[in-house]
Amino acid sequence: MIRWDRSRYERTWLILSRAITVGIAYVSTQFIPGSTSSFVAIFTSLLSFDLFVAMARPPLRPSDWEQFFEALRPRILSTAITLGKGVLVGAVIGICAILGLPYWIGAVLTSGLAYVWALNTRHAISTFVSVIAGLSLYERLSHLEAVETLAIVKESAAAIALSTGGTFTALVMGWSVGLLTGGLTRLFLSRPYRSLKSAAYELPLEMRPFNEVVHVGERSLVASATVEEGAPLAYRSLAESGLKEKWGTTILSIKRDGEEIVMPKGTTVLLPGDQVMLLTERDQSPAMLDQFRAQNAGEQADSRR
Repeated sequence: MIRWDRSRYERTWLILSRAITVGIAYVSTQFIPGSTSSFVAIFTSLLSFDLFVAMARPPLRPSDWEQFFEALRPRILSTAITLGKGVLVGAVIGICAILGLPYWIGAVLTSGLAYVWALNTRHAISTFVSVIAGLSLYERLSHLEAVETLAIVKESAAAIALSTGGTFTALVMGWSVGLLTGGLTRLFLSRPYRSLKSAAYELPLEMRPFNEVVHVGERSLVASATVEEGAPLAYRSLAESGLKEKWGTTILSIKRDGEEIVMPKGTTVLLPGDQVMLLTERDQSPAMLDQFRAQNAGEQADSRR
């Protein structure tokens, strides 16, 4: 007798539904005037889709819909900021084109600067929003024959209105597509499915890269060391070690005999064989790590001076 594997069926259905969601979102943007990027619709469709299939129950309460819009809010803001950056670049380079800047140089500067600037936008959906918005305004301004304030303002307003209207229409369209396909998909799933790759929610702390959980900065690093017999720090307490005062080092944990001491106190004594995880200054790390290694009598005397 063949056993029906529902979990395999559900995962296949989920993958197929996500693919269809992306396709519908992409096609829906093709007829939107002024849309700067189909990725706006694709991203928001997947965002709402993943939120819907991850819910334990249908979104009937106001708090459930608040969750949807709370996930969308930073993306709307980032889209507006990204679009604004492109428009600003296009306006500046467009005015330079009116004043005599060669067309091809202006196009290179507009697309390049808009793209690079958009990369720094948090929660940015697509850098193409900035690039296309910037080029749209640049094209309009570069074809003006004279520097007239009224003409520049008029062309800028028309380009901004077209890009803004088209972009946010695509955003709403994608969001609606995701809600529709996500709702239909959820009807055929026995349980919620939470994709850890989805941008609809942050990864749990235990699944994030270490440098995202502990922000050590450019001047610091996390390192591990083993206390060797005969090392300057062997048999000394953390308070006596001078690690913090002299080396700018903090002991995060000590592994000893299969047990781990997290954030040890100053009275904790370092013993040979201890495996130590520490946060230290990058420039001081080579000399500091030497304190965990066995040294001869002369080197020990020098290290204590």
